Amino acid sequence: MTAVRRCRTHLGLLRLHAELCCVECGCTQRPVLEMLRCAQQCAHRSTPNYLTFGEFCVFATELKRCVDKGLSRPAQLSRLLERDGEEKRRTRRKVSKGLPKPEVFLGGSCNPTTWRQDVAIPLLKDLGITYYNPQVSDWAPELIEKEHIAKQNAAILLFVIDNQTRNTASTVEVAFFSGLRRSLMLVVEPYPPSGCEIGGETLSDDELEDLAAGQQAMQVLAERQEIPVFRSVSLAVNGIAKVLWKNVSVHELQSVKSSPQISDRLMKLREAFDAVDLDRTGEISLKNVRLAFWILNNRNLPLSDLRSAGVLEKEAKENVPFENLRVNFDQFCAIVAEFKTNQERWNPSPVRSMKSVSPSFITNQQLSYDVFLGGSTENTTWRDDVAIPLLKNHGLKYVMPPSSQWTKQMLHSSVNLADRSRVLLFVITNTSRSLAELCMVAYCIGLGFDVVLYIELLTEQSIINGKEISKSAVKDYNRGRMYLKDLAVREGVPVFDSISVAVEFAATKCLKSSTNL
Repeated sequence: MTAVRRCRTHLGLLRLHAELCCVECGCTQRPVLEMLRCAQQCAHRSTPNYLTFGEFCVFATELKRCVDKGLSRPAQLSRLLERDGEEKRRTRRKVSKGLPKPEVFLGGSCNPTTWRQDVAIPLLKDLGITYYNPQVSDWAPELIEKEHIAKQNAAILLFVIDNQTRNTASTVEVAFFSGLRRSLMLVVEPYPPSGCEIGGETLSDDELEDLAAGQQAMQVLAERQEIPVFRSVSLAVNGIAKVLWKNVSVHELQSVKSSPQISDRLMKLREAFDAVDLDRTGEISLKNVRLAFWILNNRNLPLSDLRSAGVLEKEAKENVPFENLRVNFDQFCAIVAEFKTNQERWNPSPVRSMKSVSPSFITNQQLSYDVFLGGSTENTTWRDDVAIPLLKNHGLKYVMPPSSQWTKQMLHSSVNLADRSRVLLFVITNTSRSLAELCMVAYCIGLGFDVVLYIELLTEQSIINGKEISKSAVKDYNRGRMYLKDLAVREGVPVFDSISVAVEFAATKCLKSSTNL
């Protein structure tokens, strides 16, 4: 890598691919293109045609870590059985429907899907892996508690989100478990762009767009927490066997499954850098370099190590006083890559990690905003009509999601803004389906953010984008809303039935917390 830095500041596509092969990362051209696109977004460049040296260091370090840990290729189920044989099956516990501590909980899409009985359960039985199946023919109220216990005690949560149902409650549940960073594994079947039928009802294009947005939001938030997403149930069961038998973390499986997760590492560096660059100069002091490193890795970077950093070699030779040095984002990337060990994974929430930094390490570090105004954006003006005037009256600083389009970058930006806010106010109205917004709320609750919630149910008279929605759709979407409401109450999140009261409550929380600083 040193040679690369000396020869060329920027690496184009072909040279980048060659250099990654030289450091034995085994990287194909498709992940390289994803890296270039991610680097363009993080650096706010107009072109995705190159990587800087620091960006290259981050990607190469992560790819090499995956290769060194042997995570690049899950073993085939047949080979696992061949190696471990009947002895492995005998030593494992017998499958039992009433097992209080199953190894796998089978969550996600239910009727009319049959993925559990047709694929997952036969494979798990063949491998001797215990499971809990919540899909039963004769449901009874007492099963609610039994399912909850199994979900809490399971070593792995396998959720299959298909395209045969609306999956409103399951996607919200996945987002919550992602925020908690549970040992979760996903199988996702995307919705088609048109012609999808659910429960005998042909869905409109705008509903399909909303369902796809919710599904994408769930997946992006999960991948942000290093949750693996598979293309099929059999591949997921393959990963389950590897986790249980080879002592591999669920969160390590995703690191090599696809390039977007590798690229997300750079986004986390960007968030940590921005969290300490309060003046937005694009440069930070070495003190803040050490703070950002701690945010990412939960360990200190000794000043003696920082003095020996290769990227600061020129400044060291010129005897520039270290207290006067400023580091840009590219240099910061190179420093993090140089001192990051193979065993470390970066924290999912950079700014919140600053709460546990000792006062001697940093002083006068504050969150950027008082209230994050999240929730429904379509066909509603609750922000302009109610929230913003009330917050202005209290002299509070607010921020809103950057866009109503739930793209991957918009989700990352929204989480980053929420991470920098004191209180998160989410208002879910009945003017839109808001499935992506529900996922965002559940994810933030899982992360432990200070959330205030207002939520409305849909009615049979609800009009969305000028169209009435069917009774079955109302029932499905309300199932997701009721799940979120129950989840919020269970987690101690205040839930209101008045927007103005919710805004006043959020404002009061901000004012009280600011006086206690």
